[in-house]
Amino acid sequence: MKLALLAQAYLYDKTARINGTLVQLHNLAYGFKEASLEVHYIASTKDKAKLGKEIIDGIHFHWIQAETSIFSWKKMMSFYTDVLVEVKPDALYVRGRNVMQYVAGKYAKKYNIPYVWATNGDDSAEFWKNIKRLGNTNKPIYKKCLLWPIKAYEDCYINKGMKMANKIINQSEYQQKETKRILKKEGIILPSYFIKDKGANIKENKILWLANLSPNKQPHLFIELINGCSLNGWKAILGGGTLDKKYESKIISLAKEQSIEVEGKIDFKDSFRYYKSSRIYINTSKLEADGLPNAFIQSWLSGAVVLSLNHDPNNWMETYNIGFCTNGDIKALKEKLQLLINEPKRLEIMSANAVEFAEKIFTNQSIIQEYITLFKNTSKRTLR
Repeated sequence: MKLALLAQAYLYDKTARINGTLVQLHNLAYGFKEASLEVHYIASTKDKAKLGKEIIDGIHFHWIQAETSIFSWKKMMSFYTDVLVEVKPDALYVRGRNVMQYVAGKYAKKYNIPYVWATNGDDSAEFWKNIKRLGNTNKPIYKKCLLWPIKAYEDCYINKGMKMANKIINQSEYQQKETKRILKKEGIILPSYFIKDKGANIKENKILWLANLSPNKQPHLFIELINGCSLNGWKAILGGGTLDKKYESKIISLAKEQSIEVEGKIDFKDSFRYYKSSRIYINTSKLEADGLPNAFIQSWLSGAVVLSLNHDPNNWMETYNIGFCTNGDIKALKEKLQLLINEPKRLEIMSANAVEFAEKIFTNQSIIQEYITLFKNTSKRTLR
């Protein structure tokens, strides 16, 4: 089977801005390749040295040079379509919200092949999300007025693209529920697939916060959390970067006031080292900012117990005793953190539970096989 993955970027492209969607697309690309699919990864890049096509580890990469104009997304749609016409895939996969959803839907309809779209957040199926994001920015009102029709135009393509998917993959029961409510389509719940890191878990008394620095991730609450606890010899580490240097400087200054070690931007290839040496991972993201964070999966695979302010996908943390979610209550989160610091035996048990759970759920090759079965069963023609 020839599978095309339409992505905005690639995880290990030095010019890409890394996010959870790119992590999952990378993992799936290698999972599909190991299952003997011919994988074509189509992505944009700002790296001028990347031209046309190349094969890396058996995966066919198709590089499209990114542009920076306000209508670059519209131009890119035709470039992606041209690659699809050349590749002639048997099935298409898109993850997250972007205009590639429309490109995939239009091509799939024309050539009668399956198009599978995967949500990547609890609000993935919402309409007019770019407009909402624009409204929530701190841009001057005149800039918002100028940008509104452009964002609305882009949203039109995304809205249509969501509706055109033959099958929709959800990460959690909540995402499935929201997909059905908004799109009137029944999503299929499949866990995120992860390639297990082979390094050993060598634990130290470390509390880790690691994400992109942004108001939606609320790193200031991590600093508040550490300030409100007695660490008793534990270290607190804050990792992550942002292009907003003013915001970054503010967070770094606050962190250093509380003797929190600031690591700055951490490349994904180095991130497992931090999870593997930490006993506790803290997530302070706003409710709408995350779905099933890859950081949760990396933490559990590494034996780090997760403490989350707002997120417990599928109620896993409570069910499997692998962390705590306090549903927006920062005071309760402080109490849980202090509890784990003071009860090392309890933390050790939860850590072992996390590894067992994560290896069973997220590194299971059956996830890849379920995808392949889905592609074949959705296709109108016989696929090998």
